[in-house]
Amino acid sequence: MSAICAAYRWDGQPVPAAIPERLLAAMSEYGVTSSYWAPASAEQPVALGCIPWHVTGEDARYNGPVRGRDDAAVVVADARLDNRGELAARLGISPRDLPALSDGELVLLAWQKWKQHCAPELVGDFAFAIWDAQARELFCARDAMGQRVLFYYESAHGVELATTAHALTALPHVSAVLDEQKVADFLVLLQRPESSFFRGIRRLPPGHTLTARPTGLHVQRYWSPEPDRTLRLGSDQAYVDAFVEVFGTAVRAQLRSAGPIGMMASGGLDSSAVAAVAAAELRERGERLLTFHAAPREGYAGPTRRGMVVDESRDVQRLHCLHPNIDLIIHRAHERSPFTDLETMFRMTGAPPRNPSNVPWFLSIYEQAAAAGTRVMLSGHKGNATVSQTGLRSLRDSAVRGEWRRLWRETHALARATGQGRRDILRREVVQPLVPATIAAVLRRFRGRPPVRVLDATLSAINPDFARTMNLEERIRAANRHHEDLDRLPELKFRLTVLAGGADVYDMYSGLRPWFGIETRDPTADRRVVEFCMAVPGSQYLNKGVTRSLIRRAMAGRVPDEIRLRSSYGMQSADWPEWLPSLRGEIREELQRLETSETARRCLDLRKLRHLTENWPERMTLAHEKDYPLLLLRGITMGRFIRWFEDTYS
Repeated sequence: MSAICAAYRWDGQPVPAAIPERLLAAMSEYGVTSSYWAPASAEQPVALGCIPWHVTGEDARYNGPVRGRDDAAVVVADARLDNRGELAARLGISPRDLPALSDGELVLLAWQKWKQHCAPELVGDFAFAIWDAQARELFCARDAMGQRVLFYYESAHGVELATTAHALTALPHVSAVLDEQKVADFLVLLQRPESSFFRGIRRLPPGHTLTARPTGLHVQRYWSPEPDRTLRLGSDQAYVDAFVEVFGTAVRAQLRSAGPIGMMASGGLDSSAVAAVAAAELRERGERLLTFHAAPREGYAGPTRRGMVVDESRDVQRLHCLHPNIDLIIHRAHERSPFTDLETMFRMTGAPPRNPSNVPWFLSIYEQAAAAGTRVMLSGHKGNATVSQTGLRSLRDSAVRGEWRRLWRETHALARATGQGRRDILRREVVQPLVPATIAAVLRRFRGRPPVRVLDATLSAINPDFARTMNLEERIRAANRHHEDLDRLPELKFRLTVLAGGADVYDMYSGLRPWFGIETRDPTADRRVVEFCMAVPGSQYLNKGVTRSLIRRAMAGRVPDEIRLRSSYGMQSADWPEWLPSLRGEIREELQRLETSETARRCLDLRKLRHLTENWPERMTLAHEKDYPLLLLRGITMGRFIRWFEDTYS
């Protein structure tokens, strides 16, 4: 894989060599060795460049733009293909010749065979750009789930693309201007995934292609997770066997590395399943899995929400005992604050972190992993949207379809398993979601209950005047109406909506690659896993009263029962009431600095932030969670980002 860049002009002029040179120099964190191809011809108004960054053995064979015969096609690729064997067979490549081909060369061969239809044939994490000399088009694509990122800037002269948004600001015709609409969206948690914090610089969405031709730019979706049919197998065990096969294939494919493999294990079911399957495969190879877990201070017994677990380290240790080739490192130190290395994070990711409370343990784990020589970090971040759906919404689907026998059977089994009343389950999971939104709103008003507000600018650090300037009120109302609609969505539609959330989160993992020299991989986001899980009927996720039933059954004997059968969830950064008070002085100083920034004063409600700081509670409790680790820390972090942006690009 590598950092890549490309440029195309539709004004009849060649692309100067200075364009790829500037773009590559701006991504020097990926390495000092770079190469580009810029024919400087009006017949070929294009330039392609890359900085190779080697993680797999095959990466070592990719050192620059891959050029087809007579430069009829040239490609740069930031890619790791996980279906190399299947792809080679379809391309007529013998297994003996496959190891000599880099993933970038396979992308070129796939393009030569399928042209613009090549992207759906590729499984893995990728972003690439291909010049088609015959059509005089630049074709780009991003993988289905967006594990790789690609930014672009369009002007009257043409388009430029790069792995990082900040690289594009190195071009003389691209101004580094803060996108204040993005700032507003971030502060109230509105999603605009195609945007970046740099005005005019856009992100190619996951599962999309971009084609630049003389007539302009065309962005098109090539993949959707929505299945064309529901998977029907002969028995419950058949679903388990199929899941084990698909999930195991995804995990094994992502173990390809020229260095040690690491794992970020939360103690939950998703990451534990990834770790268990990976450890079993590595054990067959005589290799070990270095596993990292973040836990609160030893003996911490702070406040806990119902159904949540503060410290999951004991469960992770059980996983370690079940798989002896897991080397477990439990991180409990708290020397790093959410503000440590913040400017480096801004530089590498081009954005502030959404939840600053998680930054200390997150970066510390990557730091430890890098010190141990880890090149790959496995995770299970997308598990909640794929492999471990609860299946509860399948109850309302059964009611809509008139499947009364299944509805009664599962409601009775769920009541027996959880101790809840059958009537309560039916009211919460079936009756209430099926009541039309307008009627539900009337009933809430009749009962004196407040309207549903998932997003609320008054619970944010945003300046109210700035929020009005950015026209947030109507967008927030629309988002809240959308949330009400989510409660009424059928199970599959809800799964698809959850899957699409957080579309810009992979900017962070992309930025971590050159910072720590580690590539993050997520088997729960493998396209084959996603397609399988979306096609599986809800009756396999809620089965005999057991939620998340499919993965629980599939992981029997692989994951300790304490994790596999647990109904509670872990709390991230659960010990914030302990360490947050130590930041009060630093927050006060930062508020004083923010007063000197006209942009920060306009965007942030500094009066509200000062009020929270001056009225600091004697003892932090969960009642302060919205105001302090969320509102206050997010506001201060955004303020730091604004100041960094001004200092860097003024």
